Amino acid sequence: MPRNMRVGIVLTGFVVAVALVAQFWTPYPPLAIDVIHRLAPPSAQHWLGTDNFGRDVASELMAGAATSLFVAVIAVVVGAGIGIPVGVTAAVGGGWIDTVLMRAADLTFAFPALLTAVMITALRGPGAVDSMLAIGIFNIPVFARLARGAVLSLLGRDFVLAARAVGAKWHTIAIRHLLPNAAPILLVQATIQFALAVLADAGLSYLGLGSQPPQPSWGRMLADSQSYIWSDPLLPVLPGIAIVIAVLGLNLLGDGLRDKLDPKLRRGR
Repeated sequence: MPRNMRVGIVLTGFVVAVALVAQFWTPYPPLAIDVIHRLAPPSAQHWLGTDNFGRDVASELMAGAATSLFVAVIAVVVGAGIGIPVGVTAAVGGGWIDTVLMRAADLTFAFPALLTAVMITALRGPGAVDSMLAIGIFNIPVFARLARGAVLSLLGRDFVLAARAVGAKWHTIAIRHLLPNAAPILLVQATIQFALAVLADAGLSYLGLGSQPPQPSWGRMLADSQSYIWSDPLLPVLPGIAIVIAVLGLNLLGDGLRDKLDPKLRRGR
């Protein structure tokens, strides 16, 4: 196993474990306010201190991990669930079908997640659902282009030609032959998009377009604590570190999967 993959598994596993534990236990209720002990330094009672409302920072970080991962998972599932069938259909259909689907993907790709979130917020109001939709819509053309390219590279292979020779339908060929062979590259891309989704959710929450108070969120914590950077510098640094760990772990995991699944890209590590 490549070294970067081992590090990625450890970091990603740690973040996922924290998010799962937060569903059942946190040192304090993440939303519990204790104004008397606001901005308290790290201690035996509050491992990472308290914020400007007296909430336990460790508990908020744990709950924020669950929020960020949930948003990222849904966003990637939306992007892959729509983008992959679109890409496969474009590659197999060819002609005007390919042109129409890919131009639609290009049009979607022209709207970044931030702009999409602003438009959705104007219609629905801010919230975690907006983050999921905005990031998911942005992921659709990414998966569509990748799936199309992967399938096009497989259409001339002998196993595809053999399946066509025996009269197999295109949808059967796509499900039984094309998608399984394209799965490794799509899995690597899903891991990378997962990391980008975590980062995008933090950015949208920081701007007030994602998860709303009182729901814990790393981006929201960063936005709320930035004004205390001189009086309590640890307060805005901690959510930033959490974001870095999650994104770094997922990127290393994706890089390691790429090396593991594609022999041409393996490096001696």
